[in-house]
Amino acid sequence: MSDLTAADLVRAARRHGFELMPAGRDVDATGADFIVAHAVDLDDVAWIVKAPRRADVMVRADAERRVLRLLRERLAVAVPDWRLFAPDVIAYPRVPGEPAAVIDPDLGDWRWRFDPGAPPQAFLDSLARFLAQLHGIDVDEARAGGVRVLDSRSLRAATAECIERARNGLDVPNPLWRRWHDWVADDGVWPDVHVLVHGDLHGAHLLVDDDNAISGVLDWSEAHVGDPATDFALLYPSLGDAALASLLDAYGAAGGRTWPGMARHVVERWLAYPAVIADFARMTGDDQPMQLAQALVDEAMRRVADA
Repeated sequence: MSDLTAADLVRAARRHGFELMPAGRDVDATGADFIVAHAVDLDDVAWIVKAPRRADVMVRADAERRVLRLLRERLAVAVPDWRLFAPDVIAYPRVPGEPAAVIDPDLGDWRWRFDPGAPPQAFLDSLARFLAQLHGIDVDEARAGGVRVLDSRSLRAATAECIERARNGLDVPNPLWRRWHDWVADDGVWPDVHVLVHGDLHGAHLLVDDDNAISGVLDWSEAHVGDPATDFALLYPSLGDAALASLLDAYGAAGGRTWPGMARHVVERWLAYPAVIADFARMTGDDQPMQLAQALVDEAMRRVADA
């Protein structure tokens, strides 16, 4: 599958009646689930065409399709409009905007369009509005739309189980291990509300316009009803404490529900994220995510030591 070319992906779309042409010869093969190519249609509109790496990917993609259908008329920002969904290929017009951040392979870290520790007000305000809008979608509607739902009790139980599995493949030092367990047991930080979350929200999935306001949001494969802090956790290591506090203030002002222990809960959820990545590595049988999870354990330990 990794030797597919842009022409191969476009030919797959054509077999389903979509007249597209490759926009370049290269594909993006960095994703864990899909190989992606850029294309254009006969009106010179930019499209994204992607092919699954494994058969199980399309089972999860069908769940994502249901989420996108639910969201399309409920958010002010753009989301992918999957015009083609077939076992071998997905295609949709390119969502407007540019990623707020990308991974710089030379740095091995995020490269943002702006200083994430002091983000533009347009970015903070539009992100807060988007999250408040997303988290405000009726949970019963989400459930009826086929979205996976975890209530507060099952969410904590699932988190505890995920943490217990973490040492099956990860070297987790005792101070971090204890911190994870203390967090799960702490009634003071866990929310009593569950909402529809994106589930994998980071700079590469946030598209911004020329003013750095959010214009679109990509990759809804991890969307579910669960902990609202999930959508802040992956942004936290780039934002830092001050920008996170500003974002949470703007989120509350936009109608998002906050609670006294929310900021701490966001931080703890990020510190435990290696366990989530390790679960994904075991599911896919791919060693690369496990290596990433171990690197995140090491980063989490540095933050715990500096705290």
